[in-house]
Amino acid sequence: MRIKAVLFDRDGTLTDFDSTWGPAIALVLKDLARGDGALLETLEALAMFDVAQARFTGPSILKVQSPKDYSTGWAEVIGEPDPQAMLERIETILLEHCDRTVTPFDSVVETLTTLKASGLPLGIATNGTEASARKQMQALGLAGAFGFLAGYDSGHGSKPEPGQLLAFARHTGLEPGEIAMVGDSLHDMHAAKAAGMMRIAVTTGAIPRERLVDEADLVIERMSDLLPVALGRAA
Repeated sequence: MRIKAVLFDRDGTLTDFDSTWGPAIALVLKDLARGDGALLETLEALAMFDVAQARFTGPSILKVQSPKDYSTGWAEVIGEPDPQAMLERIETILLEHCDRTVTPFDSVVETLTTLKASGLPLGIATNGTEASARKQMQALGLAGAFGFLAGYDSGHGSKPEPGQLLAFARHTGLEPGEIAMVGDSLHDMHAAKAAGMMRIAVTTGAIPRERLVDEADLVIERMSDLLPVALGRAA
């Protein structure tokens, strides 16, 4: 298959989730707990997160679900009667801090710059917000690399549903089968399969290689490994 465009997941694929989001998540949980130590411990358990260390302690749902998904459960725990208000509190803090500690994986910036220069259309499909994706890419000097950025709030749904991916195909005017989806999670691979795109998994996220092999057409270890695949087939 000739690759004519590439769509990327963000967290765990382009950026290190723990380093990027850890400090912001710590602020979110402390804000929600409002000084209640027992409640903070409950929220830490739900998020699989250690506020004092600003790091994740396990396979947190925050790494794959959108804020809209996990904020509803948090609202019930806290006793917040308005889930939308809870969501807005969370997203305000995340957006304010999302670019302060954004941490790309090794070779990501160089790889994306090379792909953009080659003329391949590039996009991002994230279960985070579109605004945070734009803000982070701006901070990394990659604002001009992507002609398409979609979050769960962009009107195309969220992964593992294929709506974001199919919207990218429409944006490029290409058939889904001419596009590669690059991601680190099973959500990414399942969305790509549903959309009919090539599935390229990268092992920089939380899912080990052995769990990705059967779900992907190709598994790579680092973003620079994508270059010979994308550029070779695009030639």
